[in-house]
Amino acid sequence: MRAAQAREVIGARMRELRESAETSLTRAADLSGWGKGHLSRVERGLTKPSRGLVEWYDATFGAGQALLGQFLDLEAAVRVGRETSLRDARLRHLGGVACFPAVAGGSVPVDHDPADCCLLMAEDPPDGTVVSVGQAFDKTWTVRNVGPVPWRGRWLTRQGAPGVAGWLQSPIRVRLGEVDPGAEAVIRVRLRAPHVEAACTAYFKITDATGRLYYPGSQSLPLHCTIYAVQPDSRRDSRWSP
Repeated sequence: MRAAQAREVIGARMRELRESAETSLTRAADLSGWGKGHLSRVERGLTKPSRGLVEWYDATFGAGQALLGQFLDLEAAVRVGRETSLRDARLRHLGGVACFPAVAGGSVPVDHDPADCCLLMAEDPPDGTVVSVGQAFDKTWTVRNVGPVPWRGRWLTRQGAPGVAGWLQSPIRVRLGEVDPGAEAVIRVRLRAPHVEAACTAYFKITDATGRLYYPGSQSLPLHCTIYAVQPDSRRDSRWSP
């Protein structure tokens, strides 16, 4: 994951938390001490938030440290992406061992095409679904190949590193079937909620078998699953139950 993508993801989550609490940007600025313009840039993904600001959003808008966990998760994903880019650059310098196209900030698959495009059509369960702690469930995304390139040998790969509080368990990757231009595919991933009460999100990107991104631009947001894990006797009403 690239830094710009991480900023957009965490910024969108911060805005979602603030708006869910029915707090205006002006009010958030007054309460936090950070300027309204700075908060706006952070929520739009233009500026990286400080850890202190993330912790303030977490505590003020009741995310139960899940936002901080996501922030640390995304930082880890950015570090992994940078290390991979440096490794690929070294391989090319040492004799062209890794022969694949490159873009600013990293490498792309050998069959990368700039006209390639993926469109999210539907997902189930919806974001914000309430599940019991430790519960296993399936998340599906329906995506359409709206570009001219047939999809072959592609994977949906988990982004970030495990180990943070509220980690939503999942396979590291699942394979996509072959999808021709104009066709749709349903991607299904089995996840398991953490064994503690938490709001948590898992992020995935479409990659090749080595983990290189097919859609590396900062405007290509990951597929994600956001759930609230609660004790069985405190489950709130939900539109979906596995």
